[in-house]
Amino acid sequence: MLDLHTLGRTFDTIIDSGLFHVLSDEERSPFVTSLASVLCRHGTYFMLCFSELEPGSYGPRRVTQAEIRNAFNRTWHINYIRPAHMESRRLPGGIQAWLSSISKE
Repeated sequence: MLDLHTLGRTFDTIIDSGLFHVLSDEERSPFVTSLASVLCRHGTYFMLCFSELEPGSYGPRRVTQAEIRNAFNRTWHINYIRPAHMESRRLPGGIQAWLSSISKE
Protein backbone atom coordinates (compact mmCIF):
# COMPACT_ATOMS: atom_id res chain seq x y z
CA MET A 1 0.00 0.00 0.00
CA LEU A 2 2.94 2.34 0.53
CA ASP A 3 4.69 1.37 -2.72
CA LEU A 4 1.83 1.41 -5.22
CA HIS A 5 4.08 3.04 -7.84
CA THR A 6 5.77 -0.36 -8.26
CA LEU A 7 2.61 -1.55 -10.03
CA GLY A 8 3.80 0.42 -13.05
CA ARG A 9 0.32 1.57 -14.05
CA THR A 10 -2.35 4.12 -13.23
CA PHE A 11 -6.08 3.94 -12.58
CA ASP A 12 -9.08 6.20 -13.11
CA THR A 13 -10.82 4.83 -10.01
CA ILE A 14 -9.52 3.26 -6.81
CA ILE A 15 -11.78 1.70 -4.18
CA ASP A 16 -10.72 1.29 -0.55
CA SER A 17 -13.07 -0.73 1.62
CA GLY A 18 -11.50 -0.85 5.05
CA LEU A 19 -7.83 0.01 4.61
CA PHE A 20 -7.54 3.68 5.58
CA HIS A 21 -8.76 3.19 9.15
CA VAL A 22 -5.99 0.68 9.91
CA LEU A 23 -3.20 3.09 8.94
CA SER A 24 -1.21 4.72 11.72
CA ASP A 25 -0.84 8.49 11.78
CA GLU A 26 2.69 8.06 10.41
CA GLU A 27 1.51 5.86 7.52
CA ARG A 28 -1.23 8.17 6.29
CA SER A 29 0.93 10.71 4.47
CA PRO A 30 3.07 8.07 2.69
CA PHE A 31 -0.12 6.21 1.77
CA VAL A 32 -1.69 9.31 0.23
CA THR A 33 1.54 9.94 -1.73
CA SER A 34 1.56 6.31 -2.87
CA LEU A 35 -2.10 6.56 -3.88
CA ALA A 36 -1.40 9.73 -5.88
CA SER A 37 1.32 7.89 -7.80
CA VAL A 38 -1.21 5.46 -9.32
CA LEU A 39 -4.37 7.56 -9.60
CA CYS A 40 -4.80 9.42 -12.90
CA ARG A 41 -5.26 13.18 -12.88
CA HIS A 42 -8.94 13.85 -12.07
CA GLY A 43 -9.28 10.20 -11.04
CA THR A 44 -11.42 9.33 -8.03
CA TYR A 45 -10.60 7.46 -4.84
CA PHE A 46 -13.60 6.01 -3.00
CA MET A 47 -12.95 5.20 0.64
CA LEU A 48 -15.10 3.40 3.22
CA CYS A 49 -13.67 3.60 6.74
CA PHE A 50 -14.80 3.26 10.36
CA SER A 51 -16.39 6.42 11.72
CA GLU A 52 -15.74 7.90 15.15
CA LEU A 53 -19.53 7.68 15.57
CA GLU A 54 -19.27 3.89 15.98
CA PRO A 55 -19.58 3.11 19.71
CA GLY A 56 -17.35 0.69 21.54
CA SER A 57 -13.67 -0.08 21.29
CA TYR A 58 -13.65 -3.29 19.22
CA GLY A 59 -12.18 -3.34 15.75
CA PRO A 60 -9.89 -0.77 14.14
CA ARG A 61 -9.55 2.79 15.28
CA ARG A 62 -12.17 5.31 14.32
CA VAL A 63 -11.60 8.10 11.80
CA THR A 64 -13.09 11.59 11.89
CA GLN A 65 -14.07 13.70 8.91
CA ALA A 66 -11.38 16.16 9.97
CA GLU A 67 -8.73 13.41 9.76
CA ILE A 68 -9.87 12.53 6.23
CA ARG A 69 -9.79 16.20 5.18
CA ASN A 70 -6.36 16.67 6.75
CA ALA A 71 -4.91 13.60 5.00
CA PHE A 72 -6.12 14.78 1.59
CA ASN A 73 -5.45 18.49 1.93
CA ARG A 74 -2.94 18.90 -0.94
CA THR A 75 -3.67 18.36 -4.64
CA TRP A 76 -6.93 16.60 -3.80
CA HIS A 77 -10.58 17.62 -3.94
CA ILE A 78 -13.02 16.07 -1.49
CA ASN A 79 -16.25 15.55 -3.42
CA TYR A 80 -18.12 14.31 -0.37
CA ILE A 81 -17.86 12.53 2.96
CA ARG A 82 -21.16 10.81 3.77
CA PRO A 83 -22.36 8.64 6.64
CA ALA A 84 -22.53 4.97 5.64
CA HIS A 85 -22.64 1.49 7.16
CA MET A 86 -20.15 -1.32 6.72
CA GLU A 87 -21.58 -4.83 6.73
CA SER A 88 -20.54 -6.99 9.65
CA ARG A 89 -21.10 -10.63 10.51
CA ARG A 90 -20.68 -9.81 14.20
CA LEU A 91 -23.00 -6.79 14.24
CA PRO A 92 -26.31 -7.28 12.41
CA GLY A 93 -26.90 -3.52 12.11
CA GLY A 94 -23.49 -2.94 10.55
CA ILE A 95 -20.77 -0.52 11.57
CA GLN A 96 -21.00 3.25 11.29
CA ALA A 97 -18.60 4.47 8.63
CA TRP A 98 -17.68 7.32 6.33
CA LEU A 99 -17.98 6.92 2.57
CA SER A 100 -15.72 9.44 0.87
CA SER A 101 -15.25 10.41 -2.75
CA ILE A 102 -11.92 12.18 -3.25
CA SER A 103 -10.52 13.28 -6.61
CA LYS A 104 -6.96 13.99 -7.59
CA GLU A 105 -6.57 17.47 -9.02
